[in-house]
Amino acid sequence: MKRGNTIPVIATSAVLALAIVLLCRSDDGAPLHAAPSPTAQPADAPPPAPVVAAPAAAEPAAAPSPAKPATWLLPDGSRVAALNGAVDPKPLADAWPPGVPWSPIVGLERSPAGVDWYVHADGSKSTTEMKWRADLGRDDAVTRLARPTPVAPAAPIAAPR
Repeated sequence: MKRGNTIPVIATSAVLALAIVLLCRSDDGAPLHAAPSPTAQPADAPPPAPVVAAPAAAEPAAAPSPAKPATWLLPDGSRVAALNGAVDPKPLADAWPPGVPWSPIVGLERSPAGVDWYVHADGSKSTTEMKWRADLGRDDAVTRLARPTPVAPAAPIAAPR
């Protein structure tokens, strides 16, 4: 190696070493491979406050609220398991069309997308699932109903001129 190339090689090596060190550290400067110590505190941090027992409550604690139902209310008043992890879904009567007689559930099927559906005697399918609602800022149970309907005849297509 020529004597004139020594300084650029050393400078390049130093830059690469610094880049490797910086890439191997998290945003707070701790090495990425090191697990945080549960007792580690900054040197200037005040000592932790002692644990003190909570004062006795003057009134007994309220009973915990019951969990939201994971069942689905059907138009005939019976209940079935809510599907696809839905919690507190709206009653199916809200989605069932008015004037259409209730059709009992006769089976369960899973779609190619992995969504479970109840199958009704008339060919209808219904499901519940949790979906993100941006307007609510949270997941919310939704009900979907698919009903077979007759297909209207297509209008005749005019022949090209």
